[in-house]
Amino acid sequence: MYLLIVLLFLCTSCAEMQRQNSPVPATLPEQHNPALAEQFFINGDFENALLEYEQIYETALSWEDKNHALYGLACTQMMLARNEDQLVEAITNLQKWDAKKGTASFTENRHLLVLALKQQSTLIEEKNKTLKERENLQNTVIANQQLKITQMTTDNENLQIELRKLQKQIEEIEAIDENVQNKRKPL
Repeated sequence: MYLLIVLLFLCTSCAEMQRQNSPVPATLPEQHNPALAEQFFINGDFENALLEYEQIYETALSWEDKNHALYGLACTQMMLARNEDQLVEAITNLQKWDAKKGTASFTENRHLLVLALKQQSTLIEEKNKTLKERENLQNTVIANQQLKITQMTTDNENLQIELRKLQKQIEEIEAIDENVQNKRKPL
């Protein structure tokens, strides 16, 4: 009886060891980690976060995992958006996420969205500041040009007055010269 128990134990142990030592089949898909993607995002590595969220979105089997990835993807795209088209794409993905979520509770990390919105707010403030500075510079240039135009108009008017004075003086000199020429003529 003891021999039977020992043999049973040894067979069970050998089978367990074979399972532990057998290689993992290469056909299993690589699983991407949402926590890793979120950690990339939090650490400011948005390029890797974007790649990870894209991979999760493409390989997710459940709609919940796919929708979580879409949320992360949208937030990451918003962080990386540097023009209106990129921002529109991020917002479109955020709208898709919201539509797919439906009435389900908001389980995604709201901190990602807050950081993305803060980033866009900062970018908008910088753009507005740049536009304001450009507008101020343009207004300064316009004011200087208007001042120059006013000065040139005044100078032109003064030159016109001088020209009329000179023309009048020339007419007076010509009249005097004609008078002198008439007096010199032999009778």
